[in-house]
Amino acid sequence: MRRNLTLAIVATALISGATFAIGAPTARSIGFDDLMRIGTETQPASQSEQRIELHGFMLPADREGALVYEFMLFASPGACSHVAPPPPNQVVRVIPDKPFPADRMYQSVRVTGALMTESNKAQLYVLDGVRIVESGFRISSATVESVDVEPSVAPRSGRSPWRFLRD
Repeated sequence: MRRNLTLAIVATALISGATFAIGAPTARSIGFDDLMRIGTETQPASQSEQRIELHGFMLPADREGALVYEFMLFASPGACSHVAPPPPNQVVRVIPDKPFPADRMYQSVRVTGALMTESNKAQLYVLDGVRIVESGFRISSATVESVDVEPSVAPRSGRSPWRFLRD
């Protein structure tokens, strides 16, 4: 009886086009603006221990050659270079489940894993020297994948103040 019920549920899911993984929790996609609310009155800290997916730019903290064993994740490329580091609630310490092959600093990545609130400091090497960066979150045993990002371009309005320079 129980087996027939399980088969009926699976068959219904397949017919309806539903996808699911037994025993694997789904990841909720969040942004860095959501991190600011975790641990405040609007979103309790207990909700921070859930499986999430977060896109950002990595700066290696522990690497050997091209393999990165630990990195800090930032909302924008170039964080910490020529400017002060972002506040801890905008930095995530990421420890991949396996070493991640990085092509460059500030590589765009998508990280999936359990987000935990944790204060941590790391010494990072950036373009203009060494920085101590504090993070407010950690994702251990993270799945990391490289993501291609189109550079942002400001829209043209057609009302350039330099129109008079045309030939």
